[in-house]
Parts: sequence; structure tokens; C-alpha cells
Amino acid sequence: MMSKLRFLFFIFLILLSIPGYRYYQLNQERDLFLEAAEIRNTVSEINLQPRKKILDRNGIELATDILRPTLLFKNENDKNIAKDILAKQSQEIFLNTKRRIYLENNISKSILSDIQKACSCVPIREDTFKRYYPFGSIFGPVIGFSGTDGGLEGVEKVMNEDLVIDERKLIFNQSGRGEKLYGQLEDFINLGNNKSLYLTLDTNLQFKLFNELKEAISTAKAKGGSALIMNAKSGEILAMVSYPTFNPNNPERVIERNKVVEDFFEPGSLIKPVTVAGALKLGHIQKDSVINTNPGFVTLSGFKRSEAGGKNFGRINPSETISKSSQVGIAKIAIKFSSDEMRDNLAQFGFGKELKMQWINDAAGKIIDNPKLYDIDKASLGYGYSLTSNSLQIARAYSVFANEGIMIEPRILSDVKSERVRVLSKSTASFILDSLRMTVLDGTASNLKNERIEIAGKTGTSEKYIEGVGYASEKYISSFASIFPYNNPKFIMIVSIDEPDPNKYFGGDVSAPVVGKLSQFMMRLKYL
Repeated sequence: MMSKLRFLFFIFLILLSIPGYRYYQLNQERDLFLEAAEIRNTVSEINLQPRKKILDRNGIELATDILRPTLLFKNENDKNIAKDILAKQSQEIFLNTKRRIYLENNISKSILSDIQKACSCVPIREDTFKRYYPFGSIFGPVIGFSGTDGGLEGVEKVMNEDLVIDERKLIFNQSGRGEKLYGQLEDFINLGNNKSLYLTLDTNLQFKLFNELKEAISTAKAKGGSALIMNAKSGEILAMVSYPTFNPNNPERVIERNKVVEDFFEPGSLIKPVTVAGALKLGHIQKDSVINTNPGFVTLSGFKRSEAGGKNFGRINPSETISKSSQVGIAKIAIKFSSDEMRDNLAQFGFGKELKMQWINDAAGKIIDNPKLYDIDKASLGYGYSLTSNSLQIARAYSVFANEGIMIEPRILSDVKSERVRVLSKSTASFILDSLRMTVLDGTASNLKNERIEIAGKTGTSEKYIEGVGYASEKYISSFASIFPYNNPKFIMIVSIDEPDPNKYFGGDVSAPVVGKLSQFMMRLKYL
């Protein structure tokens, strides 16, 4: 009997201890439950602030964020119904995208009600920032545009990290029904300032150059073109235009590349001053050397090379090989270089080398890479074939002639200093500059000789090479590289026209006039 009682008592103790043990176990897990509950009930939102403004050198806005009331619709059809109602109510629309309408002013409840009835929909009404580009297509390929993922093209992409003002994280608890209960604002990731990004560009010059380039392309019945103006002393890019272009404000835009930076082409005769300068530097020729170009052609490595138009310049000096743009004269100078000397000379002027200006495309262009250069190869390089460059690299090279032998690195950001390196002696650089002036006074750009601003420059007309096809019949790239004023160089301007009318395609006829018009404009506005 006693053993039964002990057994029952033992069972009773076990049953009694189970709730106690379970209580102890739950108490130990309480913190884990609370932590899990907090995780489930704590949510966060990231609030992206507007991007910094992009300004030109004078503080004119090129890109800015504007806070606007918007209506967001489920589909484009509902949006178009709303758009018609807004137009009837004289409600001004700031911007119209695929499913969202940006309004200039707040919308009244009555108009919103009319829209809801007409489309049988419930548009989402919210205030949001919209990136806006006041000058649209004039700056399109340069400034680019941004989206929800940040900068997508142009300066917006290159300088994306610097253009982000601030990101903030809002942490709050919510009820079971998703209601926000309480929270705090916590700064994180990138707490930048709202200081604007200043560029070296000048809106007045950009606007004028864009219009003159567009007119020149139209007159020449050309495919497109590009142009730039650079401060010869500082390397600041004052204008950079490209056509065709695109409007970054248009959500259905078709992106066009920035030809100044992204188009690499054989510069043709624009390289001739570089070849003569290198030959003088190395002592292959003297300033008063005589180059015999008779009978108007030369045979090199089994290939015949003739003067353009079948001309024969006879016996000429090094300056005249530039001003008259003599193929034969330059070829005879070029073959005096060794293979390494030819490559080194081009490299010293920046060809085949990347620009030190931040950009999406950091390509360097190409130079024929044969271990041994035959005479025909040297000649081709001497007059601007068998290598490619963009317009900025040409401007960089011509800065040597504008700065008494010192090369200036181009830049587009105001707070960056340009690198400088001596390439030529002052005497040699002055000789080339004088030769470029003679090109205008009595050479291939003589249509500019009566301009009030004295211009020095070099024309360039190259056959267009198409990858996988070769040199295309009757397709040319016509260019003009200029320095002005001649007596006190301040500006370098490069104009390039793509595929002008094959009946009138020389650089002096097609591209040079744009420089003349800009020099007049810059004089009127006291840039000169």
C-alpha cells in the first residue's frame, strides 16, 4: 500500500514539474520571440532626395530637379483620358510621360473627381521630383539624363556619385494591418551636400555653335557632325555640340552619341602640322628646307600617292606643305622618320593616348601597330591615315601650337586643373602657328582670310572608313581645326562634318565657315 502511495506521489511530482519547466523554457525564449516580432513589425523606406543641379560656368541651370504634383495611372489609355480633361479645364501640364502626368500647379478635388468618373479609375496623386533639362537637345548628348537607377548617359552618368545629394532611411514599427506606429529618421550611406556641379561649358557659345553646326550640316546635305570650342590657355571646354541629337526630357527619346568624344575617325590633313613639327624637332628638316613634289605624285612601297585634284606644287618649303596641304610633300617628310620616331611623335601630341578627362568612353583611338612601318605606312600616318582620333584629341594636339609648345589637357569640370606638358620649343610651335595662318591667307582655308578676327587653322578631308567594308565610295569626313586670334591665341575650335555632299566636300568649304561665324559672334559678345 505504501509503495502505491509513493508511486502516485512520484507521478504527481512529475506532472507538477512539467508546467514549471515549460514556463522556464518559454521565459528563456522570450527574448527570441520579441526580437522576431520586432523584425516582422519593423520596416524601412529609403527616401531618395533630388540630385544636385548641373550648372554652366555662369551658373545657368543645365539640369535640375523640380517638385511637381503628379497623377499616376494604371495604363496609358486612362492617362490620355485624364490629359483631355485637364486640357479642357486649362490645367497646365509640365511634362507628360507614359503613365504619369506632371502638373504645373495643384489639381482641385473637382477636376480629380471628373477624371475618376471619366476613366473609371483611381489615379495616384503624389508630389514627386522630376529631373528637367531646360535646354533640351542643345546639351542632350553632353549632359545626358538620369532615371530611377541614377545617371544613365553623359555627365549625369560620369558624375553620378557626385550628383547624389542625400539618401535617408526611415525606420518605423507597424501594426498587424500595416499602419505606421512610430519611427525615426536615420541618416545613412551618402550624406552629401547640395552644392551644385559646375561645368566649364558656356550656354551662349553652346547655343550659337549648335545652331551654326546644324545649319552647316543642312547646307552640306550631310549625315551629321560635331564641334567644340576650347580655351587654349586653360583647357576648359566652352562648347561641345553634336548632331543628330536628342531631347533628354522626352521619355521616348532615341539616344544619340556625343560625337565629340565617341566618334573616332582618320583625321586626314589635320595631322600634317604634327608631322612637320616632329620632323623639325628631330632635325630631319629645317624651316628653310626645300621639298621637291614634282611631278605631283610619289611612289612608295609600290603604291602611288598623288596630290588632291592632280595638282603639282613643285618645289615648296615645310610651311607650304601645311598651307597647301601637300600629300607628296608630307609623304617625303614622313619617310625620314624611323618607325619608332613616327609613333613617338604622334604619342607626344596625345594620339593613341586616353584623354585625362573623366568620361564614359575612355578609348584612346588606334595607330597602325605593324612592328615595322614601311614608307607607305609612314606616309599614311604623316597625312592622317592609319590612325584614328576624336575631336578632343585633335584640340589637345593643337593646343601645342597655341601655347608656344605646351600641350594642355582638355577638361569639362570647373574644379579640375588641366595638366600641362612641353612638347615643342617655342620657336618650332610659332613656326607651325605661322604656317596655319598661311593656310587661311593663301591656302586651303582662304575663304576666312577677310574675317575681322585673324584665324589660323588647318583643313582636313578624309575618305570615310567603315568597319568591315573599307573606304566607302564618295563618303568623306570634312574638318577644320582652328586657333584664334592668331596674334594672341585664346581659343581652339574643331569642326567636323560627316558625309557632306560629294560634290562639295572639302573642309575649307564645309567646316571652316562655322569657325568664321563663331569668331564674329564671340567678338560681338566681348569674348575677344
